Amino acid sequence: MFRLADVQLVDGTLWQCYAPGELAIHVNDLCVVDDRHVLEYGRITKLTEVRQDHTPKGTMPVVLRRATLQDQSRARENAAVVRTALDSCRRRVLELKLTMRIIHVRYSFDRSVLTLTFTAEDRVDFRELVKVLSGDLKTRVEMEQIGVRDAARFSCGMASCGRPMCCGSWIKNFEAVGVKMAKLQKLSLNPNAISGMCGRLKCCLRFEYDAYRQMTRELPREKSRVQSPEGPGIVLETCPLKHTVRVGLADHRVLEFDADEIKELSAPPPGPDSAEEDEVTE
Repeated sequence: MFRLADVQLVDGTLWQCYAPGELAIHVNDLCVVDDRHVLEYGRITKLTEVRQDHTPKGTMPVVLRRATLQDQSRARENAAVVRTALDSCRRRVLELKLTMRIIHVRYSFDRSVLTLTFTAEDRVDFRELVKVLSGDLKTRVEMEQIGVRDAARFSCGMASCGRPMCCGSWIKNFEAVGVKMAKLQKLSLNPNAISGMCGRLKCCLRFEYDAYRQMTRELPREKSRVQSPEGPGIVLETCPLKHTVRVGLADHRVLEFDADEIKELSAPPPGPDSAEEDEVTE
């Protein structure tokens, strides 16, 4: 028997690690992890017992021990050293005139590796930067380029809803988000209203999309001809949450009916919005 431990590193990165069954660790314990002979430091967020003979010890990071007082002191020291390294990295980027923005710098727990995370609109040749930084900081330097959505999670600011941004608090994997999701939920298509701090469409547009899509399938399509309790008409608008339909009648009245009272007579005329798009992209 062994355990799988979810370990959150100091920069928020979440790793799944192998934890020996005999190791005395618990959720929320600080720990030291060995990743291919590079030591990392983090907090255990979840422990899962696995009862099987095969162990993945050689294929994933291994939890070595619960952090001692000396380990915790070293982690605080690393946090102070990182600030100095960040200043050095930014200075060198300016000197080399590289079109990149440094988002985050992280030392491994044993300071054998410095990981520099950055964003850039185009491809960047950072070989000279790595060479210079390795000489300045006397450590191995690794570069990691990320997108703007990943970069936003490091700010961990407040979203327009008044809560911490989802990408910085709990979302680990980004899914595709499209304008179709906002249209289906009857939201304003104003870019300022549906865009997040990263400048891309808000991740929360996807949260209720599947539910709206299912409810919409149960309603007559907009612009279709229907039979209502007040006579034939044309669907002007649907409200999935209320399960109602607004119908324009032949006598120019516009009435709202429960969807169960409506019978669809003919499909709407063909158009770009007449067919639902199952696949969306950002």
